[in-house]
Amino acid sequence: MVRQRLEDLRPYLARVGTRGAFARNVSITLLAQVLVLFTTLANAAIIARWLGPGGKGMLALALLVPGIAALFLSGGIAIANVYFAGSRRLSLDQLAANSTALGLIGAVLGVVVVGLLAKSGWLSWIVPDVPVALIGLAMISLPVLLLNIYFSALMQGTQQIPALNVVNVGQGILTLALTLLLVVGLGWGISGAVLAVFGAALGGLVAMTWILRRAGAHFRPRLDRVVLHQTYGYGLRGYVGNVLQFFNYRLDVLLVNGFLGPAAVGIYGAAVGLAELLWYLPNAVGFVIFPKASATRPEDMNRFTPRVFGLTLGLTAVGAVVLALLGPLLISIVFGPAFSASYAPLLALLPGVVLLGGGKVLTNELAGRGYAHYNSINSGMALVLTVILDLVLIPRLGVTGAAIASTVAYSVIFITAVLFYLMVSRRTRTAAIASDEGNT
Repeated sequence: MVRQRLEDLRPYLARVGTRGAFARNVSITLLAQVLVLFTTLANAAIIARWLGPGGKGMLALALLVPGIAALFLSGGIAIANVYFAGSRRLSLDQLAANSTALGLIGAVLGVVVVGLLAKSGWLSWIVPDVPVALIGLAMISLPVLLLNIYFSALMQGTQQIPALNVVNVGQGILTLALTLLLVVGLGWGISGAVLAVFGAALGGLVAMTWILRRAGAHFRPRLDRVVLHQTYGYGLRGYVGNVLQFFNYRLDVLLVNGFLGPAAVGIYGAAVGLAELLWYLPNAVGFVIFPKASATRPEDMNRFTPRVFGLTLGLTAVGAVVLALLGPLLISIVFGPAFSASYAPLLALLPGVVLLGGGKVLTNELAGRGYAHYNSINSGMALVLTVILDLVLIPRLGVTGAAIASTVAYSVIFITAVLFYLMVSRRTRTAAIASDEGNT
């Protein structure tokens, strides 16, 4: 009788345990992000005060080049790593060997392409007023960036969430320490700030390699046709969305620089940095729900996700109200009086940031279910809108125009994410009902 009772309770206990693990992983991730936040704000304050708006903007543009290169060259492998590691359709060893090979190949291609752009003069047209030598220095981080993206996805997919968060916190602390040493202590200016970012990323890569090796991964580069076919087959469906989403987030920086110059990028970057603080909770939820959705029955996710979505959206909205009230004080404390013009674009960004925060929960859940291509469609629509509105509003309203354009684009992402989620969850319920009727 007791054994039968335990068997009856086992499914319930499993669900409770899963929810407890999810909440614990979200809490750990959120705590880690808060710790990283403090190091990021301290680092931003040092950069702003030692380099000024122009130097801060130039640093952001220089680091944007390897960031864009890594995004284009990643080919969706990071998304595939989370999905296949989480669902265990491919082994960790296979995915690690594949990631190492593709990371090294991608780094070589990226350096060659950026070198050709620099030689032809196109690079100076894409990022004007930024020395080519500074961009070349930033490019040394490309192989580290690619491998960091791939290996952190493997840790996320295998749900090594606490360990990955420790790495992220350590990397934030190391960035701050190296910035203090190289920018403040040695006076190396923007070059020192670039090297600080590179050194911290390298430290994070070493830590992730050690953790994954202990989990059974091997990093000898190996390209397997079957693994390549499966990872690219899934990854490319979400890759397009990641590229488009990146430009949704950062295209306005390039356009602000083109219309208004690096100092305006510094002003706008301060507003964006503060507004995106609201994404810490949604990012933590999305980070954990992606691998969970890969490893959980769709019917269970249909019950689980709406509750998480509503709570995340509500808490993000409360945070936006607080940030709107404290914005001038935070700008003055963190960045200094020279950045007071950041408050207007901050207010314009807040509504869109809140909505996209809720959308992040749904887009990650859909990717975990295998519907990453819906996010690509979503991001493509928003990008077209971003470009049109940026070209119209930035010349007329300056950095506030860029903020309004982003808010509209983020709102579109939110609305379409909700519609896609409702369609997928309805399809799942219909399939479950048909299956139950067939069994009876």
